[in-house]
Amino acid sequence: MLKLMNKVISVFNKKTSMRLTNTEWHIIDEICYAEKIKRKTLFEKIQKHHHKCMGLTPAVRLFSLNYYYFKSKPHRKNSKSDAVDDILNELL
Repeated sequence: MLKLMNKVISVFNKKTSMRLTNTEWHIIDEICYAEKIKRKTLFEKIQKHHHKCMGLTPAVRLFSLNYYYFKSKPHRKNSKSDAVDDILNELL
């Protein structure tokens, strides 16, 4: 059973609440570890690039899905560019 977890996050020095499953929070933390960035920085990048008709939480979910999708492609594995910025520019 999936458990939803609310966390208060800070995005551009504004506090807001985000509700994700434990698995989604774990995935976000894995992305941050792999890209060597803080969670706050990742959320700020997503906030800056996401489509305005989409909320931040769905944008985070979409980003994490697409992050792993693009990372799974063979041509992306050896790329030295910033994967987070590339995915944000292409998708959100």
